[in-house]
Formats: sequence, structure tokens, C-alpha cells
Amino acid sequence: MSRPMLLNVILVCIALSPMAAHGEGPAPATKIGPAPETVKAFQDDFRLVGIGVSARGRVFATAPAGRVRSSDSMVEVNPRTGELTPYPDAAWNKFDEQGKGASQWISVQALWVDGKDHLWALDSSLPKVDQDRLPPKLVEFDLSSNRIIRQYDFTGVVSPKDALNDVRIDVVHNFAYLTNAGNKGSLVVLDLKTGNARQVLVADRSTFADPKQHLMIGKEAALRPDGSVVAIHADGIALSPDSQWLYYRPLTDHNYWRVPTAALRDTRLSDAELAKKVEYLGSSVLSGGLIMDRNGTLYGGDLEQGSVVAITRTPSHTLATKVFVRDPSKLSWADGFAISQGYLYIADSHLWEVAFKNGLPRSGPFTIFRVRLPERRRYAR
Repeated sequence: MSRPMLLNVILVCIALSPMAAHGEGPAPATKIGPAPETVKAFQDDFRLVGIGVSARGRVFATAPAGRVRSSDSMVEVNPRTGELTPYPDAAWNKFDEQGKGASQWISVQALWVDGKDHLWALDSSLPKVDQDRLPPKLVEFDLSSNRIIRQYDFTGVVSPKDALNDVRIDVVHNFAYLTNAGNKGSLVVLDLKTGNARQVLVADRSTFADPKQHLMIGKEAALRPDGSVVAIHADGIALSPDSQWLYYRPLTDHNYWRVPTAALRDTRLSDAELAKKVEYLGSSVLSGGLIMDRNGTLYGGDLEQGSVVAITRTPSHTLATKVFVRDPSKLSWADGFAISQGYLYIADSHLWEVAFKNGLPRSGPFTIFRVRLPERRRYAR
């Protein structure tokens, strides 16, 4: 899949709507969760996509650049007053195409707060800029000082046709794992100690969206401006609580996969040998972002039913899907996720209404919600 302008828009926001996707879907889910609370609703000058929440409850949000560039690319949100502060400062949020990519946000796609309470920002860059000078980057912040610890780039690893979409940090093994939703689909494995990165599982059945399934808007497939059907490859990603498994999936099909992180880190494995380590988990909802809680439950946005679901593995190793949040009057497209202090945080990016040629009227503001998580669940391996 090429990466034209709309693809960047799609990948910077990956909306919940009661719309059907083409292809065989999962059985209807049952409800288990409470109503969402609003943390912050944004105006159109901040087109929310990614969120990160620290262990102490500091809330961060991103607005990647697509057809519209927001007033800031990354902000900290005061959850009590709603005040927004450019992060790490205003200078980083003033994009200049002739400027230095190492000290400005180009298009911040995703955020993650790791087990050490460090904030990670994934800047996917843009296909229209000179990526030799303004490459994608991953930036680590020390939240105790708000200072940058280290920056990583992906020069020679990804091309402008690729689209880094989401990231998880493995503090046990000192690695980062990223999804590439563009080009042919892949995972990117980054050694945080050496800074060396590589693409793996390129165009694998687990990273490349099933071409027989589509994201539907009403009775029509979601379309790019040129009229071609949208296909979004490896997108949602989650790391198991013990850092032994990486869960991931393409956006525009119903398939769920996982791979041992040990296999991803093993540079001795050939492409074919690594592909054999991948496990197919089964079919569930067509979702964008994913997150796994400490008990091993996967949460994701159901793009067909206007909900957030909880997914667990049964003793027979099939997927059990239950509705965790359903409030179509509020929720459009559950994109980014974060977990902190017993709450699941949800970024609603309204992608249905802002990114596709099909077009839909805006159903509400870009909003961060939160929902209290259940106290205990069994970690289903």
C-alpha cells in the first residue's frame, strides 16, 4: 500500500461507529463495563489521536499533522482545569519544514508511558517532507524533569512509503516494538541499548491486511481521495504483562496475532523462521488501537459497533469478546489508549468524519474519556 496524504491522515488517527465491515466478523459481544467519563474535549484546533498517562495521572495527547495541522502537535492536559500546555515546550510545537527534525514535532502519532514512568513519543514524520532530513523518530522523556533522555531515528530502516503507527516499550529486555501500517505492513524492532532497528515480518500474513475484508462506511468501503479502497496494515499493538508476547493486528481485517518477543529479538532467525513463530489467535472485532492490562485482558475499539471491547482467551484458546464501553452518543472512534491508576483512558479521534473521502457529519468533539477497569482478571496466556 502506498502512503499518500490521506494514508497519513488515517494513520495519525486510527472511530467508532455502528457501521459494518466487509468480511466474516465475530459473534455479538456482551456488555460488562460502565459509562465513560469525559477527561477533556478539544476544539478543532487540536485533532486528538494519541494519549499517554503517567503513573501519577499526568495526561498527554497528540494531534498528528494530516490535511490539517493543529495548533500544537503534543500537549499536556491538566485534568482538573482542562488547560493545555505545549510539550515539552512551545518551540518543539512550531513546525518548520526547513528546520531541524531533531528538535521539533513533525507529526506525533502515538504516546506510551513505560513501567519506569518514562514518556515515549512516536513522531512518524510525513510522506511529503524530506525524510532524509526530517526522519521518523522516537523520543524518550524523563517525566521527573521533563527532559529528553534519548532520541532514536529509523534512517535506512523505513521509507516514506512506510507509516510507523504505534509503539510499546519492553523495559524487561530494553527493546521497543512498533507497528508499520503502511507499505506492505511490518513490525519494527528497536534495540534501545544500541539504537539498532530492523523491520521484520514484512508483508507477512499477520502484518498485511486481508484484502478480502474492508473497513465499511455504511454500504461502501472507506475510500482514499483517489477513490481507491483503504487498506491499513499492522496497526494495533499490545505487550503482555510479562513482556513475553507481542499482540498485534492489521486495522482493516478481523484477524488477531501474537509473537514471542524473544523471537523478535533473535537476529539469528531468518524471515521464514520468524514467521513460523507467529500465532494466529482468531477473529474478533475490527479495531484500531489495542492495549493490554496487567491481567492479560486486551482492550480495543470496535469500529463496527461504536464500542470498546475486552478480549480474553478461553481455556480452549479461542477469543472471547465482551463489550466494555458502549455509548454511541459520545463515542465515535476509539483510537489511542492508556492505563493509569485503575482507569482505561480512551482517545476519540472521530476518524470516520475527518479522514475519508466518503465523508460523514461530525458527531462530536475530539475527546479523551476514561473508564474504571475491573479489579481482577485472570491472565489468559
